[in-house]
Amino acid sequence: MNFKNSSLTKIFSVLCIVICSISFGQSNGTVTGKVFAPEKYPLELVSVAMLSPVDSTLVNFTTTDQNGVFELSQDSKDSVLLQLNAMGYLPYFKFIKYQKAVVDLKIITLEEDNKMLDEVVITAVVPVQIKKDTIGFSASAFKIDHDDTIEQLLNKLPGVDIDSDGKVLAQGNEITKIYVDGKEFFGGDPAIVLKNLSADAIAKVEIIDKKSDESELTGVSDGNKEVVINLVLKKSKSQNGFGKVSGGVGLDSRYFGNVNYSKFSSKRQVSVIGKYNNINVTGSNIQGFLDNANGLADESDDEDDNDFVKPLKNLSGYLKTGVTGINYGEELKKDESFNVDYFYNLSDNKGVSKTKRINFGGNNSFENNYDNDYRNTSDNHNVNFNYKNKSNKMHSLLVKGQLSSDKRNSTLARNTSYFNNKEELTTTNNFESESVNERNSGNFAVSYIQRLYKKGRSFKLDFKTQINDLSRDTDQNTLNNRKLNTNNPTTRSLLTLKDESNKTNTFDFKIKYTEPLAMYHYLNVESFATIKNIQENTNQSREIITTGSAVDEILYNYNFRENSYRTKVSHNYNTGKLNVSTGLEYQNLIRNFGQITEDPIVKDQGYFNPSFYLQFKPKTGRKFRLSYNKYVRSPNSAQSNTFLNDLNPYSVRIGNPDLKPENTDNILLTGNIFDFKSSTNFYGRIQYQNAGNAIISVINTDEDFIKTRTYENNGSREKLSTSFGFGQKIKGLGLRYTIKNRNQFSSSNALVNLQINEVSAKSYMFSLDLENYDKDIVDVKLGANYSVNNTSFSILSDLDRQFYKQLYYTMLDLDFTKKLNFNTQFDYIIYGDDKFSDNQEIPLWNASTSYAFSKNNNIVKLLLIDLLNKNVNISRRSTQNYFEETISESLGRYVILSYTYKLGSEKKTKKPKLS
Repeated sequence: MNFKNSSLTKIFSVLCIVICSISFGQSNGTVTGKVFAPEKYPLELVSVAMLSPVDSTLVNFTTTDQNGVFELSQDSKDSVLLQLNAMGYLPYFKFIKYQKAVVDLKIITLEEDNKMLDEVVITAVVPVQIKKDTIGFSASAFKIDHDDTIEQLLNKLPGVDIDSDGKVLAQGNEITKIYVDGKEFFGGDPAIVLKNLSADAIAKVEIIDKKSDESELTGVSDGNKEVVINLVLKKSKSQNGFGKVSGGVGLDSRYFGNVNYSKFSSKRQVSVIGKYNNINVTGSNIQGFLDNANGLADESDDEDDNDFVKPLKNLSGYLKTGVTGINYGEELKKDESFNVDYFYNLSDNKGVSKTKRINFGGNNSFENNYDNDYRNTSDNHNVNFNYKNKSNKMHSLLVKGQLSSDKRNSTLARNTSYFNNKEELTTTNNFESESVNERNSGNFAVSYIQRLYKKGRSFKLDFKTQINDLSRDTDQNTLNNRKLNTNNPTTRSLLTLKDESNKTNTFDFKIKYTEPLAMYHYLNVESFATIKNIQENTNQSREIITTGSAVDEILYNYNFRENSYRTKVSHNYNTGKLNVSTGLEYQNLIRNFGQITEDPIVKDQGYFNPSFYLQFKPKTGRKFRLSYNKYVRSPNSAQSNTFLNDLNPYSVRIGNPDLKPENTDNILLTGNIFDFKSSTNFYGRIQYQNAGNAIISVINTDEDFIKTRTYENNGSREKLSTSFGFGQKIKGLGLRYTIKNRNQFSSSNALVNLQINEVSAKSYMFSLDLENYDKDIVDVKLGANYSVNNTSFSILSDLDRQFYKQLYYTMLDLDFTKKLNFNTQFDYIIYGDDKFSDNQEIPLWNASTSYAFSKNNNIVKLLLIDLLNKNVNISRRSTQNYFEETISESLGRYVILSYTYKLGSEKKTKKPKLS
């Protein structure tokens, strides 16, 4: 790993050394004690918090251990308010003056909360509440700016992290759902919740280790838990409508407008959101935008499951977006509810990019360069609905559905230059394409669980269906000039018209029966049936414009049917701390496919798939999992289809009907530790996959640079991926550091021009973040991130490639007063690649200042983005017979002045006094 910029990498090294030395070297003021119940036994998991006496914001916190002992560093030299809180007991409070020595409070006995006091002694906020499977953080214990969203609030919570692609992680677990007052908000999609609710509407954030519906009904722990977040609204917000309207205009005709309004009651939930802007901000439902971003959709024919480094989708170019959504929820009675939402997305993405690609076939290599000018527009309508009925203790019912309609228009102008291994220009290709894609889809799912009268005995029925109807009309022109460095160059101009349709119907059935055998032992018998039908129709005509003669006209109708029947028997051992499952499954896989005018090809195969699962939770905050399973991945429709797809005349694809399914062994080990006492957060994940009878690419590139891809079974494909994260407070400094590491090692084969190409890739990522956790006035963050990829090829070892990315960043958020806020962020990115000589160094500087000037916190904000005007995005890609780098133009510097008006803001109330 070669760091190309020594001065900046020294900063990275110094940060690591300083953090390590400080972590083990200081001893400032510490508060310690033991917490007991009135009956004189120690209390575990009592939340112990230090609060600022001025505004009750959280300074530091921990919990008691199994002996009732706590120890908490007093990082600030100011006096603090110590608060102890436990369910069923009255809160305990004590003012503590700063001392360098240890403050030992000896034994603290909590009083039971079984009577009303004659007078209220204190009513300060409870910053942290811990139940068996729930950690609750009071939002008012954290510094919240006037216009903060839920995303900014979650970033301030201990153990919560939002990564670069928008995934929310809590104590190392990915958050799959975010609820508001226990109810779904726009289908529970975290992206929508994060960016469309104001942080100041939230009273508490609950992180819940939620049991499965089956476990909740039967009372039998099955270890199948998911981590979700529930946002508890302030009472004033849950009883009245709230929201905000904001808009802004700026230089170069930049603008944005946002509105959101919600009204909640104990039985009803209504929310409306709307956004429109041309500043490359999606606002929500990020995946839909990324699918249509960066103008490279036409490269899909080149993509393959065996690609080792695929470019991350990013919002390159210039993006105009519009969003409209409405959510309605109704609680029909206790534990019975209905929810429906409608969401509309509009996007218009245009821009230019340049791609350098090095290809190789056999012992030869060549280079081609693309100049792209693209525009993609999308109109998407989406409806979600669900019905839950858990009102009966003996059974539960869940019904969910989604309807979606998406229309996309894409235009692309691409000029391609091909160079031989002597770096001579030999061929140019000018390509213009217009396509219209329409997709209509729907899915519907029903889950019914019946608890029988014997404890632990139950059965479950699941049904799910999904329907997709896709059509694509493409009109493209290709002008090709070949052999420019010879005495006999040729020119050919093609006009291609192609209409395609794809209809896919999938039906899934599952029935599960559970029988208790003895204490903690259960027998599960499960049956699955999956039926998939795919119908593809193609109508293609192509004409050589230079001669005016028709070359071909193709009508192709293809059916693909796959039936999978599985029966699984497993033994489960389930206790509160330990869950162990061992199972064996028999799978019968039947594939029936071919052109409708011909006799179908039928494949009928049987497989045994073992599985093992172990989860151990020795105590609250610790969870370890080990799982093994074997599964079968059958060839998909494109890999089996014998239709010669040459819509892109330089990238031809044809399937292989004789392919066999892959058999994959999958081993996964995870560990999560969140130590409340020391506020230490650790997560680790190791996964190994080995696919036998692997489906590999067979690639042939001829002298005219035409690449033809097909597939065959050959050898194995391996992948090992690891990820680790560790975060801890630095005692005495009010700082917290987080270290992350991700690694991936993969290997596979490809047959390139009749030669086996063994490809291996190694990717590493290291990052270090440092931030203060006392965020009352100042919020500071700085860090560094280094990632590197090494890809090696057996055919041409001199093409072995290494590329890296270094990122250094800092952020400062400062409240000059309660109304005046200033924020600035600076990123410095370095891109290096040993196969592309021009290294890129991109400094990015953003800043904003806001002022709340009225009782309702109406806000004026000045936003300055990319002050240095470095309007560039870079992505890399490595596959089995080429690698490339793409540099895209992106929206650069702009300045916007905005105004925000809060709707339904409550009147300010005086903070309770301590007495």
